[in-house]
Amino acid sequence: MRKTTKFVALLSTCLLSAAALAGCGGSSDESGAGKDTLAIATPTPLTTFDPTQMDCGSGRFYCQAVYDTLLHPGADGNPEPGMATSFAYDGTRTRLTLKLRQGITFSDGTKFDATVAKSVLDWFMKTDGPRANMADSIKSVSASAADRLVIELKEQDPALLVNLTDNLGIMASASSLKSGSLAKTPVGSGPYLYDAGKSQTGTTVFERNDSYWDKGAYPFDNLKLVQLADPNTVLNALKVGQIDAAGLVAQQLGAVKAAGLKVRESAGNWNGLILADRAGKVQPALGKVEVRQAINLALDRDLFTTKLVPNGSTWTDQIFAPGGPAYDEALNDKYKRNVDKAKQLMSSAGYAKGFSVTMPDLSQFVGSPALNTAINQQLGAINIKVKWKKVPVMELLGSMQGGKFPMFFMALGTKAPWQDIQLSVLSNATFNPYKNEDPELDRLLAAAKKAAPGADQDAIYRSINTWLVDNAWFAPIFANSNAVASVASVTVEPQTQGIDLVRFQRSGK
Repeated sequence: MRKTTKFVALLSTCLLSAAALAGCGGSSDESGAGKDTLAIATPTPLTTFDPTQMDCGSGRFYCQAVYDTLLHPGADGNPEPGMATSFAYDGTRTRLTLKLRQGITFSDGTKFDATVAKSVLDWFMKTDGPRANMADSIKSVSASAADRLVIELKEQDPALLVNLTDNLGIMASASSLKSGSLAKTPVGSGPYLYDAGKSQTGTTVFERNDSYWDKGAYPFDNLKLVQLADPNTVLNALKVGQIDAAGLVAQQLGAVKAAGLKVRESAGNWNGLILADRAGKVQPALGKVEVRQAINLALDRDLFTTKLVPNGSTWTDQIFAPGGPAYDEALNDKYKRNVDKAKQLMSSAGYAKGFSVTMPDLSQFVGSPALNTAINQQLGAINIKVKWKKVPVMELLGSMQGGKFPMFFMALGTKAPWQDIQLSVLSNATFNPYKNEDPELDRLLAAAKKAAPGADQDAIYRSINTWLVDNAWFAPIFANSNAVASVASVTVEPQTQGIDLVRFQRSGK
């Protein structure tokens, strides 16, 4: 059994690591991007090139620069051919066959084929890492021919194809797996090659990989990823041309557009409270569904979306992406603010006098002090007293994932429904720290897993969403888009969720 103390890296780019918070967003000696260099700001530091340990969520550009994947994320959110030219399930959807692209060479000169792909997947399955659960459904992998890979599953896995566009699908040279140096020296077949000599703390430099099979999709000869943590520094770097593109926080949208920069938005995060202790193990009050519902009713979502986060945010009380297959607009009527009704629920649950709860203070990373104050006031209206605790940066994820806080504020990125479920809902999900389960929810999850993609599965996803909202496992407050700004010479092409490296193109291409 894999260790559960490892963390899935946040899909939100809002929560930064210690290195990012240190503001080590320097640049190389080059002043500005240059016409043959694409310079992108990222809040995420480079910590490793080991595919089993990399954060390919917020750190996706590092992953996508040096590594290719079996499947690629399409602009519409659907997986499409990558190192595999085609892929198909059998009738039971427990056997996936991929036909592999021929002629691919890794940066150490070795060739890619099905035997290599099998060895990489076997290695991933045996290695403990923050994304190890991506392989939980895999029973075996076989190379039936040099260009044919077969993945046998223990049971249907709705996230498998998407995971093959992510960490699970990263292919590295077979010899590099045993070298012990992969963390610092990537041996991949991606569009770029890591330039250790030009890289330094805060700036990671890459040069074009002329052997990449689809190099025309990447118009820039060089790539520079500049780690910048402070939003104001990011905006200034864009204005003076030090960088070509960067992710934004919602509050910056107005200033960015006023500066004449281009903005591309895509599905982003849900922001709100994870009411984690649903069985009341540490905080008995949260074991009462009436209390969790009261918390939802006490929250003034209008205040957050009109005053505190006025740009790029929308009211929500569900964790799935607006417009996605699991999203149900009607559910947003469930928890319109009603303090009187919230008080009645608190009273019926035996908590008319409320209770005290400690939450980690994340205002440096997601939200703001004003957001904390608003939560204090709104929960205080139903006699819930919040104490905010400062936690060392390196302990934050561990403290939340380890169950030290019965409830906490969080911003989590939204992806495909089953990925969101894997992150926050399953009993072994990273953001289900108390491993909560329920027979009715388990029945719905099992049905979604077995259903064929399409209308029937989407209907089950909406039923799961309804169950989560009715039982108040979470108290979402607002959803906001992911926004990327770019200078005039760079166009960021549309993408449904997140932005991949291939979407950065020269303007007027």
